[in-house]
Amino acid sequence: MKRDEAIQALRAGRKDLQSALAELGDEDYARSKVTGAWTLQDMLAYLAAWDEEMVRVLQTFPMAGESVYTYTIAERNDFSAWNQDQVERRRAQTLPQTLNEFENARRDLIQVVEGLTDAVLNRSRMTSWGKPLTGFELLQLQMERDRANAELARRYRKKLERWQRARQNRGTRRRSQPKK
Repeated sequence: MKRDEAIQALRAGRKDLQSALAELGDEDYARSKVTGAWTLQDMLAYLAAWDEEMVRVLQTFPMAGESVYTYTIAERNDFSAWNQDQVERRRAQTLPQTLNEFENARRDLIQVVEGLTDAVLNRSRMTSWGKPLTGFELLQLQMERDRANAELARRYRKKLERWQRARQNRGTRRRSQPKK
């Protein structure tokens, strides 16, 4: 993979996710347990947090020596404690604030990647969760996160469509029943 291909893939993954979220209303973003235990707004906060974390990790790639972090993200339980902490930190935000952070975090990630060479992105460096990965592997993780969450958003949209059809069918049945 080349840097420019990775940037295009990051943009395409985000565009796919944005397309899956298109035309949803504020109430959809706030509805509980849309994506597991989270709302759609929580999901966006989670994605922004990981974009921001990738920025921090990738910024260490051009530096000499080993990457050193003042914190550690636990890999056990699929990072669930860190993910939940990041979402909780952002819960007081309004939807526009979360959307803004979501957009800015990806913009910042792409900006950092644009400043790195293919050779630097091919380096293996220690991550904040104690696992050595190349820059391209880190970017692949972000692309996969976008794709997986776009799929969750599409499933939610299908549920919405089923709910709307069921409501319409109930209303149609009520209107078509003869009056007594």
